[in-house]
Amino acid sequence: MARPVNEEKRLERRKRILKEAVILFAEGGYSNTTTAIIAERVGVTPGTIFQYFPSKEALYYAAVLEPLADIQVKSLACLQQEGTPGALIKNMVKEQFNDIYFYTNELRLAQSVLGQRIRFPELTQKVLESIKVMTDAIESVYAEGQLMGEFDKSFSPAMISRSYISFLNGVGLTLGESIIHHPEWENLKGHAYYLFAPIQPKEKLEESK
Repeated sequence: MARPVNEEKRLERRKRILKEAVILFAEGGYSNTTTAIIAERVGVTPGTIFQYFPSKEALYYAAVLEPLADIQVKSLACLQQEGTPGALIKNMVKEQFNDIYFYTNELRLAQSVLGQRIRFPELTQKVLESIKVMTDAIESVYAEGQLMGEFDKSFSPAMISRSYISFLNGVGLTLGESIIHHPEWENLKGHAYYLFAPIQPKEKLEESK
Protein backbone atom coordinates (compact mmCIF):
# COMPACT_ATOMS: atom_id res chain seq x y z
CA MET A 1 0.00 0.00 0.00
CA ALA A 2 1.35 3.44 -0.95
CA ARG A 3 2.10 5.90 1.82
CA PRO A 4 -0.34 8.82 2.20
CA VAL A 5 0.89 11.96 0.47
CA ASN A 6 1.21 13.82 3.79
CA GLU A 7 3.41 11.06 5.20
CA GLU A 8 5.67 11.17 2.13
CA LYS A 9 6.00 14.94 2.50
CA ARG A 10 6.81 14.54 6.19
CA LEU A 11 9.52 11.98 5.49
CA GLU A 12 10.96 14.14 2.72
CA ARG A 13 11.09 17.20 4.99
CA ARG A 14 12.75 15.19 7.76
CA LYS A 15 15.34 14.01 5.24
CA ARG A 16 16.03 17.61 4.15
CA ILE A 17 16.41 18.76 7.76
CA LEU A 18 18.82 15.93 8.51
CA LYS A 19 20.86 16.53 5.36
CA GLU A 20 21.38 20.23 6.14
CA ALA A 21 22.05 19.47 9.80
CA VAL A 22 24.84 17.07 8.83
CA ILE A 23 26.51 19.72 6.65
CA LEU A 24 26.18 22.51 9.22
CA PHE A 25 27.24 20.41 12.22
CA ALA A 26 30.24 19.11 10.25
CA GLU A 27 31.27 22.63 9.21
CA GLY A 28 30.49 24.62 12.35
CA GLY A 29 30.45 22.11 15.17
CA TYR A 30 27.70 21.43 17.70
CA SER A 31 27.88 24.67 19.71
CA ASN A 32 28.00 27.02 16.73
CA THR A 33 25.13 25.36 14.89
CA THR A 34 21.72 26.36 16.17
CA THR A 35 18.35 24.94 15.17
CA ALA A 36 17.49 28.44 13.87
CA ILE A 37 20.43 28.29 11.45
CA ILE A 38 19.39 24.84 10.29
CA ALA A 39 15.78 25.94 9.86
CA GLU A 40 16.83 28.94 7.80
CA ARG A 41 18.93 26.73 5.50
CA VAL A 42 16.00 24.31 5.03
CA GLY A 43 13.47 27.11 4.58
CA VAL A 44 11.24 26.31 7.56
CA THR A 45 10.53 27.92 10.92
CA PRO A 46 12.68 26.88 13.92
CA GLY A 47 9.60 25.35 15.52
CA THR A 48 9.22 23.01 12.56
CA ILE A 49 12.53 21.34 13.45
CA PHE A 50 11.06 20.21 16.77
CA GLN A 51 8.15 18.52 15.02
CA TYR A 52 10.68 16.00 13.74
CA PHE A 53 13.38 16.02 16.44
CA PRO A 54 12.56 16.68 20.11
CA SER A 55 15.78 18.63 20.75
CA LYS A 56 18.95 19.89 19.13
CA GLU A 57 20.81 17.03 20.80
CA ALA A 58 18.41 14.47 19.30
CA LEU A 59 18.95 16.03 15.87
CA TYR A 60 22.73 15.83 16.39
CA TYR A 61 22.50 12.16 17.39
CA ALA A 62 20.44 11.43 14.27
CA ALA A 63 22.87 13.37 12.06
CA VAL A 64 25.73 11.22 13.35
CA LEU A 65 24.13 7.79 13.70
CA GLU A 66 21.66 7.48 10.82
CA PRO A 67 24.25 7.95 8.03
CA LEU A 68 26.59 5.55 9.86
CA ALA A 69 23.83 2.96 9.89
CA ASP A 70 23.32 3.40 6.13
CA ILE A 71 27.05 3.01 5.48
CA GLN A 72 27.19 -0.04 7.72
CA VAL A 73 24.31 -1.76 5.92
CA LYS A 74 26.01 -1.26 2.54
CA SER A 75 29.41 -2.41 3.80
CA LEU A 76 28.02 -5.52 5.52
CA ALA A 77 26.08 -6.38 2.36
CA CYS A 78 29.40 -6.53 0.49
CA LEU A 79 30.66 -9.14 2.94
CA GLN A 80 27.50 -11.23 2.76
CA GLN A 81 27.38 -11.80 -0.98
CA GLU A 82 28.42 -14.94 -2.86
CA GLY A 83 32.13 -15.22 -3.54
CA THR A 84 35.49 -15.98 -1.98
CA PRO A 85 36.58 -14.02 1.10
CA GLY A 86 39.17 -12.19 -1.00
CA ALA A 87 36.57 -11.08 -3.55
CA LEU A 88 34.18 -9.99 -0.78
CA ILE A 89 36.83 -7.89 0.93
CA LYS A 90 37.84 -6.31 -2.39
CA ASN A 91 34.21 -5.32 -2.99
CA MET A 92 33.96 -3.92 0.54
CA VAL A 93 37.10 -1.81 0.06
CA LYS A 94 35.69 -0.41 -3.18
CA GLU A 95 32.34 0.36 -1.52
CA GLN A 96 33.91 2.03 1.49
CA PHE A 97 36.24 4.19 -0.60
CA ASN A 98 33.16 5.37 -2.49
CA ASP A 99 31.57 6.15 0.88
CA ILE A 100 34.52 8.39 1.77
CA TYR A 101 33.55 10.54 -1.20
CA PHE A 102 29.75 10.39 -1.02
CA TYR A 103 29.52 10.66 2.79
CA THR A 104 32.30 13.20 3.37
CA ASN A 105 30.39 15.39 5.82
CA GLU A 106 28.76 12.44 7.55
CA LEU A 107 32.09 10.74 8.22
CA ARG A 108 33.71 14.01 9.26
CA LEU A 109 30.93 14.42 11.81
CA ALA A 110 31.45 10.92 13.22
CA GLN A 111 35.20 11.56 13.46
CA SER A 112 34.48 14.82 15.27
CA VAL A 113 32.46 12.94 17.88
CA LEU A 114 35.33 10.50 18.45
CA GLY A 115 37.57 13.52 19.04
CA GLN A 116 35.23 14.78 21.79
CA ARG A 117 34.64 11.65 23.81
CA ILE A 118 34.29 13.42 27.14
CA ARG A 119 31.69 15.82 25.75
CA PHE A 120 29.64 13.15 23.97
CA PRO A 121 30.25 9.91 25.92
CA GLU A 122 26.98 8.16 25.01
CA LEU A 123 27.18 9.13 21.34
CA THR A 124 30.86 8.13 21.23
CA GLN A 125 29.95 4.71 22.59
CA LYS A 126 27.34 4.23 19.87
CA VAL A 127 29.83 5.21 17.16
CA LEU A 128 32.38 2.77 18.59
CA GLU A 129 29.74 0.04 18.68
CA SER A 130 29.04 0.68 15.00
CA ILE A 131 32.74 0.38 14.22
CA LYS A 132 32.95 -2.86 16.21
CA VAL A 133 30.14 -4.41 14.19
CA MET A 134 32.15 -3.67 11.07
CA THR A 135 35.50 -4.90 12.42
CA ASP A 136 33.89 -8.10 13.73
CA ALA A 137 32.42 -8.81 10.29
CA ILE A 138 35.77 -8.14 8.58
CA GLU A 139 37.56 -10.40 11.08
CA SER A 140 35.17 -13.27 10.35
CA VAL A 141 35.54 -13.04 6.57
CA TYR A 142 39.30 -12.55 6.84
CA ALA A 143 39.73 -15.61 9.09
CA GLU A 144 37.79 -17.68 6.58
CA GLY A 145 40.08 -16.36 3.84
CA GLN A 146 43.12 -17.41 5.87
CA LEU A 147 41.76 -20.96 6.14
CA MET A 148 41.23 -21.01 2.37
CA GLY A 149 44.79 -19.84 1.75
CA GLU A 150 43.85 -16.40 0.41
CA PHE A 151 45.50 -14.41 3.20
CA ASP A 152 48.70 -14.72 5.20
CA LYS A 153 47.96 -16.90 8.24
CA SER A 154 50.58 -15.21 10.41
CA PHE A 155 48.45 -12.09 10.89
CA SER A 156 45.77 -11.57 13.53
CA PRO A 157 42.32 -10.97 11.98
CA ALA A 158 41.57 -8.48 14.78
CA MET A 159 44.77 -6.53 14.09
CA ILE A 160 44.14 -6.54 10.34
CA SER A 161 40.55 -5.30 10.62
CA ARG A 162 41.46 -2.48 13.00
CA SER A 163 44.46 -1.45 10.92
CA TYR A 164 42.26 -1.26 7.84
CA ILE A 165 39.59 0.87 9.56
CA SER A 166 42.31 3.20 10.90
CA PHE A 167 43.76 3.53 7.39
CA LEU A 168 40.30 4.28 5.98
CA ASN A 169 39.67 6.98 8.58
CA GLY A 170 43.08 8.49 7.91
CA VAL A 171 42.42 8.69 4.18
CA GLY A 172 39.08 10.40 4.82
CA LEU A 173 40.61 12.94 7.20
CA THR A 174 43.59 13.76 4.97
CA LEU A 175 41.99 13.94 1.56
CA GLY A 176 38.26 14.44 2.19
CA GLU A 177 36.32 15.73 -0.79
CA SER A 178 39.41 15.89 -2.99
CA ILE A 179 40.06 12.16 -2.74
CA ILE A 180 38.30 11.13 -5.95
CA HIS A 181 40.34 13.70 -7.92
CA HIS A 182 43.60 12.74 -6.22
CA PRO A 183 46.16 11.17 -8.58
CA GLU A 184 46.67 8.32 -6.09
CA TRP A 185 42.93 7.51 -5.77
CA GLU A 186 43.13 4.07 -7.40
CA ASN A 187 46.51 3.31 -5.81
CA LEU A 188 45.10 4.08 -2.36
CA LYS A 189 42.32 1.56 -2.90
CA GLY A 190 44.91 -0.98 -3.95
CA HIS A 191 47.05 -0.29 -0.89
CA ALA A 192 43.97 -0.66 1.31
CA TYR A 193 43.52 -4.20 0.02
CA TYR A 194 47.25 -4.94 0.49
CA LEU A 195 46.75 -4.26 4.21
CA PHE A 196 44.94 -7.61 4.30
CA ALA A 197 48.18 -9.37 3.24
CA PRO A 198 46.70 -11.32 0.32
CA ILE A 199 48.75 -14.29 -0.82
CA GLN A 200 49.75 -14.02 -4.48
CA PRO A 201 49.42 -17.06 -6.79
CA LYS A 202 53.20 -17.69 -6.64
CA GLU A 203 53.14 -17.67 -2.85
CA LYS A 204 50.19 -20.08 -2.83
CA LEU A 205 52.14 -22.47 -5.05
CA GLU A 206 55.16 -22.36 -2.74
CA GLU A 207 52.96 -22.95 0.33
CA SER A 208 51.48 -26.08 -1.24
CA LYS A 209 54.92 -27.66 -1.80
